[in-house]
Amino acid sequence: MESDQKVIVIGAGLAGLASAYALTDNRVEVTVLDAATYPGGRAAHIDIGGFQIELGANLFLKSYSTAISMASCLGIPTKPTALPIHSGIYRNGRFHGLYGDRQLHNILKTVRTMLSFQLLSPKGVWQAMKFAKMVQDQADKLSLDRPDHILSIDFEQSAAEFFEREIGTESLDWLYGPGLAGYTFANPEQVGIAYAKAVLWHNGLNGVAWPEVPDGGMRAFVDALSRKCKSNIQYSTPVRRIQTENGAVRSVITDAGTIKADAVICAIPATAVLKIAPELPEAMSHTLQRVAYSRCCRVFFGVDSSPLPENWYAVGFPQKAGTMISGMSHLSLLSPQTAPQDKALIDALFIDKQADELFVLSDEQITGRALLEIRKYFPRMSSRPLFSHVQKWPEAACLSTGGTLTALAHMQRQDCGSIHGLFFAGDYLGIPSLNSALQSGLDAASEVLKLLA
Repeated sequence: MESDQKVIVIGAGLAGLASAYALTDNRVEVTVLDAATYPGGRAAHIDIGGFQIELGANLFLKSYSTAISMASCLGIPTKPTALPIHSGIYRNGRFHGLYGDRQLHNILKTVRTMLSFQLLSPKGVWQAMKFAKMVQDQADKLSLDRPDHILSIDFEQSAAEFFEREIGTESLDWLYGPGLAGYTFANPEQVGIAYAKAVLWHNGLNGVAWPEVPDGGMRAFVDALSRKCKSNIQYSTPVRRIQTENGAVRSVITDAGTIKADAVICAIPATAVLKIAPELPEAMSHTLQRVAYSRCCRVFFGVDSSPLPENWYAVGFPQKAGTMISGMSHLSLLSPQTAPQDKALIDALFIDKQADELFVLSDEQITGRALLEIRKYFPRMSSRPLFSHVQKWPEAACLSTGGTLTALAHMQRQDCGSIHGLFFAGDYLGIPSLNSALQSGLDAASEVLKLLA
């Protein structure tokens, strides 16, 4: 279709780029406005000395059908990671290995870890098995392609509350909690139980949800997507306000002036939507206020070799271990293109209150603190890395606190007195993930096309 009507997309993250891609493909005049100087939002990347650093989202999963389909359309093939994902969890002064594939010898090594009863007591192992069986039985409710299915288990409970009442806390404290923190950048008391189940299912308990890496890394996918709408993206252009009149969108206000619009897609975090759209109906504002985000500080290091055990991708530090660091990853093990040959890219993760402590420091101070923390547990870590880069994410990942998925689904289904021509996109509108961000962008574009038809 061709249209002379004007569509504004606010935000050049994955959701916004997906919307712009779909609209451009349908020959709709669209302008993307973003406050940043680069595309990708929380999937941004930088280059330092031959290292390709993906600052946020860096992998697909096999269950990310929308992402994989879009990558194929963009000419970016994806492939499963070449190596099994081995990891370890810290307890009682040592790391306990978990070995992530279906090969018999690795299954036996993981079984040995569990039956040593050093990571978990017999009671904790039973709790872990009980939860794994529960999630497996509910797998049909955790589909990323049918996010409405999860609503039947979206209770007003955090993961911590659910485990305390239904499972037992040891397995959460020392096994599931560190994994949850590594993917959500938050502690179990901050994450809704429905979302926690989805995260743990798609990132481990589902043995076939193997990570997929876009050819050339996440940067290749983001670059290909942004190139499709490059001429329509205006960077360093924050939107200050969405103007409405008689219940309909009329324009957006930027520092350069007013831009008229027949439709606006807000593809920014829910917290940012509330700041620029003060005229939202009360019911809609109330629902968006429920959306919460984790916060984290990631410190990247280029080194000659990984300090982790051979072929280990990551280690996790449970909240009860009392460490400042939450996790550490050997990023170039899964994505070799991120580091030059015979080098390694290391990512140290600090979340929640520990991240808050670092936010107020200079990058140099943060790097020093991170190195001291890493070297407590891995003395092989170089005290003089090839480089370091600090990335602060005050809004890192959507947490879908208990009941929020249901509230947002109701908002979309009932419209809540919605403003004509105003649409939303973002991972918070589904089961939060890179896949949901892209799907929400496509869904918003579809609604705009219906409006313009």
